[in-house]
Amino acid sequence: MDREKIIARHYLETGILGSYETAEVVHEEEENGKYAPCFEDATVFFDKTQTTTNRSMCIEGRRYRICSVFPVETKQTPTGKLLALIDTELEKETHSA
Repeated sequence: MDREKIIARHYLETGILGSYETAEVVHEEEENGKYAPCFEDATVFFDKTQTTTNRSMCIEGRRYRICSVFPVETKQTPTGKLLALIDTELEKETHSA
């Protein structure tokens, strides 16, 4: 199987284009019934109004520093918001096609 077919097959099976090595979840923090995964390459800070995660990732030899800030009181998760955005974009594409 040639390289392009392997890449295409990987994408179809996983939904991930390209590859990177993920860090392991070391443990999960629980705060007011909400859980936050703690990765070996990240620090998590809990505050009264927000939770901040700082993470350093190495993807294909490049280093990325990611800072995520999540409000404590929210009904939506970051994943839910991202999925809603993707659905909206897909809907726009469907209507314009």
